[in-house]
Amino acid sequence: MSYSVALAFEDGVTRFVNCGPMETVADASYKARINIPLDCRDGACGTCKSLCESGEFDGGDYIDDALTEDEAAAGYCLPCQMVPRSDLVVQIPTTSDVAKTAAAAHPATVTAVERLAEGAFALSVELDDRDALAFLPGQYVNISVPGTDQTRSYSFSTGADSRHLSFLIKYASGGAMSEYLAQRCAVGDRLELTGPMGSFFLRESSRPLLLLAGGTGLAPVLSILETLAAARTADRPVHLIYGTSFDTDVVYTDLLDEFTTRIPGMTWDLVVADPATTHPNSGYVTGLIRPEHLHDGTTDIYLCGPPPMVEAVRGFLDDEGLQVTHFYYEKFTPATAVPDQSAESTAESAEPREETALVVDTSPSTPETEPAAPAAATTAPAAPHRPARIISRGPGDPVPAIEARPVGYTPPAPGGHTAPGTRTAEPVANIAARPVGFTPPTPGGHAAPADRATESPAPIAARPVGYVPPQVTLAPRSPAPPAGTTTTVSLAGGNRSETITSAPGVVSGEVHPAIRHSDAQFDARMALELGVIELTMGRLDGARLAEFRMLAESANQYIEGDRFLDPGRFTAANAQFHEFLFRCTGNDSLLQAYRMLEVTQVMNSVLPDARWVSKDIVPEHLEIVAAFETGDRDAARYLIRRHSEHAKATMRTALDQKAVEAAS
Repeated sequence: MSYSVALAFEDGVTRFVNCGPMETVADASYKARINIPLDCRDGACGTCKSLCESGEFDGGDYIDDALTEDEAAAGYCLPCQMVPRSDLVVQIPTTSDVAKTAAAAHPATVTAVERLAEGAFALSVELDDRDALAFLPGQYVNISVPGTDQTRSYSFSTGADSRHLSFLIKYASGGAMSEYLAQRCAVGDRLELTGPMGSFFLRESSRPLLLLAGGTGLAPVLSILETLAAARTADRPVHLIYGTSFDTDVVYTDLLDEFTTRIPGMTWDLVVADPATTHPNSGYVTGLIRPEHLHDGTTDIYLCGPPPMVEAVRGFLDDEGLQVTHFYYEKFTPATAVPDQSAESTAESAEPREETALVVDTSPSTPETEPAAPAAATTAPAAPHRPARIISRGPGDPVPAIEARPVGYTPPAPGGHTAPGTRTAEPVANIAARPVGFTPPTPGGHAAPADRATESPAPIAARPVGYVPPQVTLAPRSPAPPAGTTTTVSLAGGNRSETITSAPGVVSGEVHPAIRHSDAQFDARMALELGVIELTMGRLDGARLAEFRMLAESANQYIEGDRFLDPGRFTAANAQFHEFLFRCTGNDSLLQAYRMLEVTQVMNSVLPDARWVSKDIVPEHLEIVAAFETGDRDAARYLIRRHSEHAKATMRTALDQKAVEAAS
């Protein structure tokens, strides 16, 4: 039996591969000519480390430096070792371009076109090869406009398993696709669909659901509902609030009623902005959101609609003080300049934040409809029993904190296999304890390496002859992504962070607690640095060691005691210091894995106005260098772990400071 594995890339492109019963995800990917990050193939380097958002798998065999037990428990995996036990959704930490893949083109034939309302069309197509297009409910495709060189982006309104595919399309006067549908479209016309795309999709979870749709933003919500119905979802409260501007915009009410009979526990409300509406509720979507819909903050919210509506909902949640842990949104803008008359166009706008993703499509297409691309992962009932090695995790579930191992604890070899004879299990020191016999040198008085014992140590301020320190460049606070590219940005502030992915006309996002996101980034950096120690310890010559120390000094000059002198320049210099060892490995895959982390972005968004910094940061930078100078692997590992804890403490303090300032 084979399983379908969705590889979700950072630029919003999703590729599906079929994986055999004894085949690893990496092998299946490369067989399909998709070059996901990979190096050792033996579970030893961690280059391919990814996050499994849903499904069950056997994690395989690997060493602890590649993937810790805590990371595995949080849902991280090594595609070079993992073997699926169900369909999977795996977040790959790179772009589709780097993986030398792209969204596929799928020829299709128009089977029906219907004008559902004054402002909405339903378009149905049949693919030449339906099995070649797999998508996650809520994702979207780019559709070519016959007779033009333009494409438009639309979300599927049918489930992922439907043989015929349908789209709910907003009519925009003068728009390329709109005028084609209104004037020329006929059954039998040939179209080309490119995709799937989008990072907005239904995460596998048992938490309550609140679905919010504005206008034709109902399309991806219909795909999500069809998925829930097909999976026979039960015992999970589902509530939909569907908003339109006028009565003439309302569509598919009979279908929504039908879903309430197919999905136990589902309810829905309709609200129309026009005061003259004949429907019971007049106003905006925000007027029907009740605290009971949020289930004390445990509800997953999925929102799709025009930008004013999306911003109004986010502002409403903030203004009302309603806590939301998992919030996913997508907003589409029209390709033509059409006056916005959405149900939320006059509502005030603000934003709850956590972690969001903006999906920018790299193709020259621009969406013509307001909403078109939230997406949903196929849900499957949780297995009543699974072997100990099988991991099942719902996306968005709380990620456990990565804690220090107790002194003397030795993790078992993954899968119960005997560890390789060349590696002996050694107890890992608790972060709070120093290795036996280790005494950190006084900053500025580091002992020279053994082969230079007779030389007097150079003062910290001294630079090697000919050495020119790298220029420290401040990252722009609000970078503007180039037009027509896919860009992912992580923001953090207060008690939430947001990761945004944007494309021409498409903005997708998800929001989660900021502190958890910040800690996760520093834990991920620590895990990579512990691995790179094994590749660089004892292999750096004098010039490299001197450069390492200069980078430490360059970062330290922006701190005095427990106060930042210049947080922005510190962040830039600190990034160069931490990247140095990865550059020394000569392993481009490992370097790219480090660069994919969002540590610097998170620091840039949180630290600009920070004042306090852990006083241990400066000496630890120098002590880490000293450990490499003396070849002390145990000291380096201890210092990397301790340094990560102090970095996280600095970030938490800055986040708390921003929250207090925002509330004052």
